[in-house]
Amino acid sequence: MNKGFTLIEVLVTAFIIGIISTVILLNYRTGQDEASLTRSAAAFETEIRRAQNLAVASSEFNGLIPCGYGLHYVDNRSFSLYAGGLGGAASCQSANHNFQSGTDSVFQSLKIIEQRVVFKSVFSDIFFEPPDPAVYVNDSRAAGVSTVVELCLETDLTVCRNLTVDTAGRISTQ
Repeated sequence: MNKGFTLIEVLVTAFIIGIISTVILLNYRTGQDEASLTRSAAAFETEIRRAQNLAVASSEFNGLIPCGYGLHYVDNRSFSLYAGGLGGAASCQSANHNFQSGTDSVFQSLKIIEQRVVFKSVFSDIFFEPPDPAVYVNDSRAAGVSTVVELCLETDLTVCRNLTVDTAGRISTQ
């Protein structure tokens, strides 16, 4: 009697190992993508809180104290942290709190930290005005107004983390 494996046994074994390897690799990739989304959402939330803290501290920018600090959508991978100016208004409260090119200054240009993550769509400007700070979403301070920032996988825009910021200053992640 011959000892060893037949060609059929070797092929079946290789096929089974290939299927198991594929399943493991797909699950590993999905886990990495979820982790990328979580890290990107946490980093973006940190930038929102940074703008909020700069406003509370009334931090100087270019030798002046701006009306506040905000976040502005640039494209599907980048955004700006900006210092708001008066823009011809009599006071900071009556100024337009959305980013105004030529009036407001870009404090820092930022990008999403993960390569495979993008903004799903344009989000409204989020602006913090000292001293509380008052929160403006798309130049509105009305109660109940909020914006949802969707960070999604570039390869599957249905897999997202949503950050909601409202005019009460609450930031929530889903």
